[in-house]
Amino acid sequence: MLNTSPDQQQAQPERQAAEQAGPPHPRFVLTVGVTGHRMNRLTPQRAATARLRVDAALADIAEVAGAIWADSGRWFAPKPPEFRLLSALAEGADRICAESALGQGYLLDVALPFPASVYAEDFPDPLSRASFEGLMARASTLLELPGDRAAEDGAYSLVGGAILAASDILIAVWNGEGSGGRGGTGDVVASALAMGKPVIHIPIDESGHVRLLWPGEGPAGGSWHSALEPPAEPFDKPHLEEALRALLLPPDEPGEHLALSAFLCEQETLLIRRIEYPILLAVTGTQPLRPGAWRKQPYLASTRNDWQRFDPATQGRIAPQRFARLEEGYAWADNLANRFAQFFRSGHVVNFTFSALAVALALFGFLFGGTVKTVFVAIELLLIAAIVANTRVGRAESWQQRWLDYRQLAERLRPMRSLKLLAVARPPAVSASSRTGNRRWIDWYAAAIWRQMGMPGGSIDAAELDRLIGLVRNEEVGPEISYHHRNAHRMAHVNHRLHQFGSACFIATVLLCIGFLMSSAFLDKETANQAALLFTVATATLPAFGTAAYGLRVQGDFAGSSARSAATADALADMVAELDAHPTLARTAAVANAAAAIMLVDLAEWRLTYQQRALEIPG
Repeated sequence: MLNTSPDQQQAQPERQAAEQAGPPHPRFVLTVGVTGHRMNRLTPQRAATARLRVDAALADIAEVAGAIWADSGRWFAPKPPEFRLLSALAEGADRICAESALGQGYLLDVALPFPASVYAEDFPDPLSRASFEGLMARASTLLELPGDRAAEDGAYSLVGGAILAASDILIAVWNGEGSGGRGGTGDVVASALAMGKPVIHIPIDESGHVRLLWPGEGPAGGSWHSALEPPAEPFDKPHLEEALRALLLPPDEPGEHLALSAFLCEQETLLIRRIEYPILLAVTGTQPLRPGAWRKQPYLASTRNDWQRFDPATQGRIAPQRFARLEEGYAWADNLANRFAQFFRSGHVVNFTFSALAVALALFGFLFGGTVKTVFVAIELLLIAAIVANTRVGRAESWQQRWLDYRQLAERLRPMRSLKLLAVARPPAVSASSRTGNRRWIDWYAAAIWRQMGMPGGSIDAAELDRLIGLVRNEEVGPEISYHHRNAHRMAHVNHRLHQFGSACFIATVLLCIGFLMSSAFLDKETANQAALLFTVATATLPAFGTAAYGLRVQGDFAGSSARSAATADALADMVAELDAHPTLARTAAVANAAAAIMLVDLAEWRLTYQQRALEIPG
């Protein structure tokens, strides 16, 4: 559908080689969803006009998006763009768009509100039935939802949700009036605008003008809830390009481009040179020091051990290569986040521990003279130099920022494995790392992976729904509850042990003071002077180590992490109860989205806390 230039063809092997050595680049994919009136609202003349307008709109989308890819292909996998159209194949607008898209080289995805044999009852006319079956046969992906004829509005609302969940831009062949019920065109348009999706409004009145309804990007982009008074602008290539660039490309800020480039250029490192934090956990009795602290498994292999239970659920539902892209992206983000977390936390352990040791060496120098004192001073200078070097390296290599960004990305990607299988669930919300609400490169990457996965196929019958509910409960939410319970206990334990150590230093200092005061009256002058020197060194050294322990508690926020994990575990447990109480697809998707939101709230609070704890020289 789109030819690549010689320069682009020459650059593709280089990008492919670079990609194989680092995190995966997402493929350039764009899915156009369809909503609109059936033939009872479209006269032959109106249908003919709508077809011409749909042809023009789809051609413009492919042309503009193709130009965007050609201009910004460095962010994407070295494969040509993929354009898809998602339709429910009802008579009228759905089929007009499907036929037009197939004629222009789009791939066709089909979502049905009922099993195909049941949905076909909507089309008693033999010609209409044949058209329906012919389009289904040409579909790349076919999804059958578990709609119930006794509640048709709910079934049509469900398929509208599936279309919105998988589409990036919506074509609405629509009279511009309010919806006649749930799942109607006006309802779908309003939901699309509330999600921040651009809508191409093709009026059924021949005298009407095609418009682009788009709330725009930024903090208020996804807050438009009315389809009757939408933010509208002329549908032309400049306005379309603005909307598609906002959807398909990373944020256009230099800092975001640098951070994204850094992520895509990351290398797999299996030997970790910084293990001071694991040593702290071992010393406090929180976690034994294992070889995994300094030697990691290959990123993808370690992730596949955790994700293997999802493989059977994806067979026939999501193309293996599409799911693999999600798995690979998560593997890199998760392992890199763990790596830089260990670097950053180890940096704090070194700074506070070496600061206390430097104070101790300076004080013990008073007890010795000559060469020994010179050695102590030299070691003290080395410790101070190590603190400065540790801090400068940590800042130069952006341990903190890379840890925060990669952890946020990993937690955006992980729930997609179950949300995507539910078909009607929406992608996780945008990151809360900015008070302005502006998108970050993390949001773009996660959205691009979601977009590339496309709509799942297959039939969601009662047995499949039971399997999906079990998957969400046992493999998605359940492990998160267990993790947060363990983390709450572990962080509370570290905080308690550091508190005990600091308290012991304080109590020992008090006892030394009391002992000195009580014993000084019974000592001769020379002995008293020697004791005073020892007392001064000891009572200054112990508080230094106690202060270091307190600094580690503050910088590590162990108490806060424990409290947040405990609260998150409780909230997720309530979500599991909701799953068991309402075993429907719509409710399961809502609960899965709510669980993802709970985890992202925890993540946002965590990020806000650690953003304020930069690696600094203790002072």
